[in-house]
Amino acid sequence: MTQETIKAVGEKLARAGREELPALLAAYGEDTRSGVVSLVGRYRKKLEAEQREDARLYEMLSYERKYAAAARICGIDEAGRGPLAGPVVAGAVILPKDCRIRYLNDSKQLSEKMREQLYDEIMEKAVAVGVTMR
Repeated sequence: MTQETIKAVGEKLARAGREELPALLAAYGEDTRSGVVSLVGRYRKKLEAEQREDARLYEMLSYERKYAAAARICGIDEAGRGPLAGPVVAGAVILPKDCRIRYLNDSKQLSEKMREQLYDEIMEKAVAVGVTMR
């Protein structure tokens, strides 16, 4: 019986969905080759990070669960120093019910790169968007 190459293992892990990844990690967890050990460790960390993000998002959406009967719930965020020190930009977004966007957070807690990535997903999924500057 021939072992899969490390490259093949890496490709299989890269293609795996979240449902099948835990089983693959368990199966390849027995492989002692350093390349496979490294891949398994990297994908375990990735899976754990995704699970932490899902838990954070679940907590963040407690308001949406509490008011699930509402037709629409609007999320808002602002950036700026206020009217005494300069302009303020405020944004409001209504997403469809049960919409989950990973890493959605207060804009000040996100890197510029992450804000740009989330912008595209938000604009694609949003029911309504409003932005104003004062």
